[in-house]
Amino acid sequence: MPIDYQGIYVLSSGVLVQQRKLETLTHNLANANTPAFKSELILAGVWDTPNGQREGDISPENPTNNFLYPVVERVHTLLVQGPLRQTSNPLDLAIEGDGFFALRSGGEVLYTRKGNFRIDSEGYLVNELGMRVLDENGREIRVEGDLSFASEGSVFSNGNFIGRLGVYTLANPQKVGRDLFTGEPQQAQNLRVMQGFLEDSNVNAIMEMARLIETHRAHETYANLIRALDQVQEKVSNNLV
Repeated sequence: MPIDYQGIYVLSSGVLVQQRKLETLTHNLANANTPAFKSELILAGVWDTPNGQREGDISPENPTNNFLYPVVERVHTLLVQGPLRQTSNPLDLAIEGDGFFALRSGGEVLYTRKGNFRIDSEGYLVNELGMRVLDENGREIRVEGDLSFASEGSVFSNGNFIGRLGVYTLANPQKVGRDLFTGEPQQAQNLRVMQGFLEDSNVNAIMEMARLIETHRAHETYANLIRALDQVQEKVSNNLV
């Protein structure tokens, strides 16, 4: 009967969910001091066999024949703004409010809130990976001389206006790597560009550590229950021999 295997699949699935949570929490904590890092959250759900049964295959060894068990649905990125920290570096930019800076990476446009920019050897404003920062018209920003920014995003080189930063809100944002995003861009409205500031990570290290301890205990509980169930099944099997 499939019900004979239900316990082991539920508990094993629970272990896998807790393991994934541990990995995510550890990743968050490791980036607690990474500028503009956005913490991640595991969203779990319950997988259930349609109508409580499996058609065409009734083997109880097949986990999909069991009635329900926990699964990871997706990883959600929390886009809440982190605290702003003054650096006094004129090429450090932070966005207070909604929005992402636009970057060109090859033929692709990516978005970030990490504004520790620099000037490359050709005079273009780039991020730490060499991706060029774009203005509101999608053009790469090239500067000569001193660079300054107005709060609404205007860019000045030697006091002369040369464009406005492209700052966008994203519909359906998807995280790419550690601090880059893709999505459907729209011009951001409610924001202020802060020159000489960086946005810090939005990870609350104390809360994440508490969740890490809680998740570790849950992982241990599932593992202990699996061992206990295995011992019970062994005794049942020995009694049937």
